Amino acid sequence: MNGGILLNTEEKLRHLEDPQFVMENRLPPHSDHSFYQEGETPGGDMGLKISLNGVWKFHLAPNPRSVPQSYQEPGFSCAGWGDIRVPGHMELQGYGKPQYVDTCYPWDGVQPVRPHEVPAESNPTGCYVRSFSVPEAWNGKEIHITFDGVETAFHLWCNGGYVGYSEDSYTPSEFDLTPFLKAGENKLAVEVYRFCTGTWLEDQDFWRMGGIMRSVSLTALPAVHLEDLKIDAGLEEDGTGTLRFRGKLRRAVAAEVEVRWTLLDPEGKKALEGSVPAEQEAFSVDSALADALPWSAERPHLYSLRLTLCSRETGSVYEIVPYRVGFRRVEIKNQTLLLNGKRLVFRGVNRHEFSAEKGRAIGREEMEWDIRFLKQNNFNAVRTSHYPNQSDWYELCDSYGIYLIDETNLETHGTWHMGADENTLPGDDPAWLPAVLNRAEAMVERDRNHASVLVWSCGNESWGGKNLYEMSQRIRALDPTRPVHYEGVCHDRRYQNTTDFESRMYTTAQQAAEYLENKPAMPYLHCEYSHAMGNSCGGLFKYTELADRYPQYAGGFIWDYIDQALSYPNPLGQRDLAFGGDFGDRPSNYCFCTDGLLFADRTPSPKMQEVKFLYQDFRLEPDRSGVTVRNKSPFSDGGEYRMEWLLFQDGALVKKGESGFCQPPLSSRYYPLFPREIDLEGEVTLEVRLVLREDTLYAEKGHEAAFGQAVWNGRPRKKGKEFPAPSAFRVVDGDDTYGIHGDDFSVLFCKTTGRMVSLKSAGREFIGSPLRTVAPNFWRAPTPNDEGFQMEFKYSTWKTASLYGKPVDISFDKGDAWAGAAAKYDLGNGAFCTLRYTVSASGEITVREEYQGADGLPEMPAFGFSLSIPAEYRFVEYYGLGPEENYIDRCKGARLGLFQTTPQRNMTPYLIPQECGNRTGVRWACVCNGQGHGLRIEGEHPFELSVLPYTSHELENAYHRYELPPVSKTVLCVNQKQMGVGGDDSWKSMPHPEFRIPSDGNMAFQITLRLL
Repeated sequence: MNGGILLNTEEKLRHLEDPQFVMENRLPPHSDHSFYQEGETPGGDMGLKISLNGVWKFHLAPNPRSVPQSYQEPGFSCAGWGDIRVPGHMELQGYGKPQYVDTCYPWDGVQPVRPHEVPAESNPTGCYVRSFSVPEAWNGKEIHITFDGVETAFHLWCNGGYVGYSEDSYTPSEFDLTPFLKAGENKLAVEVYRFCTGTWLEDQDFWRMGGIMRSVSLTALPAVHLEDLKIDAGLEEDGTGTLRFRGKLRRAVAAEVEVRWTLLDPEGKKALEGSVPAEQEAFSVDSALADALPWSAERPHLYSLRLTLCSRETGSVYEIVPYRVGFRRVEIKNQTLLLNGKRLVFRGVNRHEFSAEKGRAIGREEMEWDIRFLKQNNFNAVRTSHYPNQSDWYELCDSYGIYLIDETNLETHGTWHMGADENTLPGDDPAWLPAVLNRAEAMVERDRNHASVLVWSCGNESWGGKNLYEMSQRIRALDPTRPVHYEGVCHDRRYQNTTDFESRMYTTAQQAAEYLENKPAMPYLHCEYSHAMGNSCGGLFKYTELADRYPQYAGGFIWDYIDQALSYPNPLGQRDLAFGGDFGDRPSNYCFCTDGLLFADRTPSPKMQEVKFLYQDFRLEPDRSGVTVRNKSPFSDGGEYRMEWLLFQDGALVKKGESGFCQPPLSSRYYPLFPREIDLEGEVTLEVRLVLREDTLYAEKGHEAAFGQAVWNGRPRKKGKEFPAPSAFRVVDGDDTYGIHGDDFSVLFCKTTGRMVSLKSAGREFIGSPLRTVAPNFWRAPTPNDEGFQMEFKYSTWKTASLYGKPVDISFDKGDAWAGAAAKYDLGNGAFCTLRYTVSASGEITVREEYQGADGLPEMPAFGFSLSIPAEYRFVEYYGLGPEENYIDRCKGARLGLFQTTPQRNMTPYLIPQECGNRTGVRWACVCNGQGHGLRIEGEHPFELSVLPYTSHELENAYHRYELPPVSKTVLCVNQKQMGVGGDDSWKSMPHPEFRIPSDGNMAFQITLRLL
């Protein structure tokens, strides 16, 4: 070892600036097993391990040349330094600012840095210092320190002695501290650099932050220690479990060692046992278990392996090593991904480790919340985008049942996103090969024993080339039992065998189908799809339907799990969530970090309603007599569920029942529910659900896992009794205003504009101003997907038409028990629209919108009208699809029913205000005040509705939620149709043609307003 007191600055910089220098004195990577002494409890306090998490002293320097001189020495005083929490990011604790960029590097346009180079002047360098004492019981033992994750590179000193150097932010770095320790208090100094050559390999789409972001611990090794454990728990076709494991020992004594081992089944009963002598520094075991319970996401059966290292001569125990083992077999046959001999389809999501408060320095609490949420919402797979996660995550995935694509910490998107050239990394340049191999090896050696890891991934968006191919070959050499994934081969086909999948991102379902129909050479995998930025995930069903059509389709992973927004005080002093640029960070990709299915505070977004439904293992297809259940799971018979059914008439529950449920995997069955045809009038809905019988690891009893609905028209409704027209009905045809009056209501129209300028009921005015009256509407506040295809520019004529339609023909008419008005508007470019109002003597107002199409116009974002009423009308009840917002291309997971909401609740908290809160399939809706007075809206046919506190134009004009004006009104948008939200990507793709609104034909839309 290099025992020098200090490295000089030039030596440190050489380490940072050499792509082939990735570590010094770091111990080889190994499995993530724990160990304990005889008498200790697994998972409890360990006498041989000490956590160094907590408060450290800290100083931030602008670059490595500016760090305090000799601060690593024992005599240096850190008085005047600040404090910092470990684990945690420097920038989230007041030391520097977070920066969000997607593809470009943090220094782009600021410092002239090219590959192999590292920013010289601006390279924030964190100096961490803490002291610790070694327990007396550790005297004479070898003592290691492990950093589970440090971003991006660091040097380490102990008591002034240089210990070593490491890169790779997301795998452990372990060093032997023994030669540097002394009795009493010891001093650690860690110098952490934001940038090194390794930064070129860590260009993931996330916040750029630095620091010791994962745990730090000290470990004392027993005299005989299991340094590495390699477990292969396979499954033969006849159900036999094959258990092979190999161990590597680290000895401090020359005694003969025996390894005694036992395997307990999931119920704690002994399944296998044995013993084996450890020859020299290694041992191996090869055993078999008949009728092993296989591991899968649906049935994550885990066996408990326990190894006891002891002296062959005395029987004294050196250490005990526990590990949980799952028997399974992953393979590709006939271009189809198989698990345990059954076809496997990933219903997955890409997941960053992230918390609004902690950034990527999350703890086990967030992990446990995440995995329960994923299971509750029918996910079966996670891609660890784009780096190995903390070890606790793999243990949880083993236990709960989640498939993992484990991804190497590699992304170089910024070196090629404008086109590949000689600067593309890692490419074919041999200088970068040691780094990429080192990262892959560290991942595989740590994670290979986890049943949940089904596929290794070489990284993300790093183009192609020889280095990636060599990485894939090294992974296969280390672990030939799992397939290897890499998407970038589609850009560079020279090394096709880098991957075992045809992996693509953001290809459409149609493009995937074209590949799958053309003699596919490999399974097809969407490693990223359905970009969930803002109000998105439209058309997701087109992707999930691929699994029914093509055996070679292996599923996909939605991008992504959680918004990467950080907690901060906004300019108004309120606690809020920040996206890129909000910290003054430049360059930035701004809101592109807000593309999660969850908001950053872990509140589910409405998109989850759709995902949960489309990811169901069980498809429930009711009809008028019963339900067909299609069990799509390869491993579950659904015995943990019971079936419930509910019968609704016009949204009101009239009958319900339940029954047991159990159905073989991959089967269909019809369950009759009613002995004879249901005889109800009105609209009838049969809803069938599968709910948990008992509490499980991931959800409580009664949790709904799947549902389906059938809707049909029953007997015609009986007509209500007709009453004579009220005697007070009258029309007042004034000079400027046309008035219609009845018992306790009045409606006034402006003769100049044709607008409804007053609508009163029992003295309550609904029209606050002429600008808030009923008006044709063809616009919506753009979503990120809309902005991606430049809707604001391409469709801008419809914003103008919504705001400034010119009245060109106004007329009024009346009959014995009705009166009406009509206003024709010139919308520009040859298009016209007419609003026709018919007011009955009973106070019903029929509003009919007639659109006269024209050639050469863009499609419409929406077709309907808007109306603003006083803010006191804030209680909404509707009969339609819900309960969450839904759109014509994202409504498969919505269900027909009666729902209550409010304008504020409908304001889905997307960080950038945008279109939100829509409901499709609405039959009627009531918007009332606290006394039950208000408006009832009924459609000639089901319509779309949103009730918000802001107009679409106010939403569009605000870049942050705090920029929205104070709430002063309730805004109703009543549409025959609104364009779908799309979601194939957020930078070019439009909603699919069937979810758009052509403007070249005539259209008509009619609703009725009733005063309450």
